[in-house]
This record gives sequence, structure tokens and C-alpha cells, in this order.
Amino acid sequence: MHKSKQCCVLILVGAVAAAAPTTRADDFATKVLKYDPAPGQFVGDPNFNDPEDALGAPDGAGKLTGNNTSVVTLGGFGGSITLAFDQRVLDNPSNPLGMDFIVFGNAFYVQGNPDNRWAEAALIEISLDANSNGNADDTWYTIPGSSLSAPITLPLPPEFDGPVLNNNTGTTTEAYFGYADMTPTLLLGDTDSDGVVEDPAMLPDAFYTVPDDPMTTDIDPGSGGGDAFDIAWAIDPATGDPANLGGFDFIRITTAVDSTNGSLGEVSTEIDAVAIVRSGSTDCIADVNGDGVLTPADFTAWLAAYQNMEAAADQNGDGMITPADFTAWLNNFNTNCGVGEDS
Repeated sequence: MHKSKQCCVLILVGAVAAAAPTTRADDFATKVLKYDPAPGQFVGDPNFNDPEDALGAPDGAGKLTGNNTSVVTLGGFGGSITLAFDQRVLDNPSNPLGMDFIVFGNAFYVQGNPDNRWAEAALIEISLDANSNGNADDTWYTIPGSSLSAPITLPLPPEFDGPVLNNNTGTTTEAYFGYADMTPTLLLGDTDSDGVVEDPAMLPDAFYTVPDDPMTTDIDPGSGGGDAFDIAWAIDPATGDPANLGGFDFIRITTAVDSTNGSLGEVSTEIDAVAIVRSGSTDCIADVNGDGVLTPADFTAWLAAYQNMEAAADQNGDGMITPADFTAWLNNFNTNCGVGEDS
């Protein structure tokens, strides 16, 4: 063991000895900044109008029915909610499928057919706290999805009026993506999306941070469902120029369909949660500060992540931050992760 590594071990022993296992809270949106619903049949219902139901982990119901016990309605066209996180959501191309965040609603597949979705689509906008004042008063950028282009104007095209959205591609290629409340949220621990909970001990922050491929129909095994997004999709809504955001701090979700379907009422987005995708990179996980070199500075970065309960501290990937993650970090550090190392 290099002297620098041994030094890291000695420093940390006392710091982690008394720590208790803790599940991470910062994988999900943690704060409601604004709730501005449009008129809708559920807006006055206390079971649907608590904006804090959009915080924390989702409660899945599976492919055949949407969960209505922990969602907040945005009401009809133009209703919105603005949320914040305990950490910046970063654009990380090494994430699974290149996705960076997931929005969960109460969509479901009609009779289990992923080509026919009961979906009430919402537009996604993101903003970086460039002035560092904690307020969502900086520039907003739009995820245009599959069916919009700049200059961005709503509502979405008539095919979204539904409420059933038909894929109609004849293949497993998804025709419509890039909007919220389009894909079911699975039961916690249903790792092969068959409606049966295979892993009842699975933690929400391990399951609901794995993205489903938004470009294909149905839900990928191992994913908890929901609609996944890449920050790199964001554009200037007026010009269409790429936003080139390295990350974002605030998300605004807006009902993007202007339609009423008889006795079913208006199309109204419901939101259950927003998750940050857990990095799938294991080649250099010990390089916590991301500088491509393994040095004692990575220990400092790991310790800060550990103390703040940040995702980078979970070095063994078990969905919890415990003293065992130091041992895992040290093992990862000792393997050199295929990058350079100062001796």
C-alpha cells in the first residue's frame, strides 16, 4: 500500500466508526418551489393536490394501473410544479443509457400493451442556479421531446389528446418520448417488470434510479420505470440552440396537452417523484473528484460525499451509505481503476 493510501485509512477510522446505515435522500427531488395547477377535476381533492407528494421516492403500481395514492395533479393544460434538489443534477454521459434524471407519474399500459399507453404528457424544463441564490430565477431550457421543435409552443400535437397514446410503429421503437407521465412506475422490487416483486428487500433509491430506455417500448428489466431524460436534450426554447448545460438545479413540469375526453375529464398530468439517475460507471468509481487521477484528493472528495450523504459515497452500490463504503472505496482505489496514480 502506498503511504498516501495508508494515511487515508488512518484519518478515516474514527470518522466512520459511529456512523449508522442511512438510505440516501438526495436521489429524489426534496423541495417544492412553486405549485401552480390549472383548473381540473382533481385540483380540489386533498388526495391529489398536495405538492409534497412529488418529493421523495415514487410509489409504483405496475404496468396495468396507475398509482393514485401519492401523486399530485397539475390540473389541465398549463398547470405546473417546480421542484429543487439537495444536489445539482449533472449531465453524465457515463450514466446508464446516458440518462440523467427520471420523472414518475401514474401512466399505465392499457390491458398491458406497451403500444397503448394511458398517458397525460407533460413538458419538462430545467434551470441552472447560475446566480447561486437558491431561487429558480435563471434561464429556463426546454426538453423538446419527440414532437416539438423551436420555437417551442404548446399544446402538444393532437395525437397526445388521448388519453390513450398509440405507438403505431409496428416495432419496439418508441414513437413518443421526452415527456413526463408517459411510462408506468413499477412495484418496488419488480426487477423483470412482470408484476411480481422479485426483491422485496430492494430500496427505493436503488430501484427507482435506474432508467428505462425511452427509445424503446415496454420497461427494461432492472428499471423501476418512469420517463428518463438526458440533460443534453435541453435547448433554448426560442432558438433551438443546445443549452449546453453541465447540470441543473430546478425542474418545472407542465401539463402539455389541452384536451377534454367526455366523462373522463381533462387530460391532467400527475407527478409522483423525480429521481437522479445513479451512475453506472464502475471503471473509475474511486476517482470521486473526477480528475482522471487517483490521489489522496479522492479520499477528501469521498469523505465530503459521505458526510453529505451524496451518491458518490455509495462505493459498493448497495443503495446505502455506511462505513462499508469506505472499505469499498479503498478496494476501488487499490485497483487503480485504469487511470494514473501519484505515488
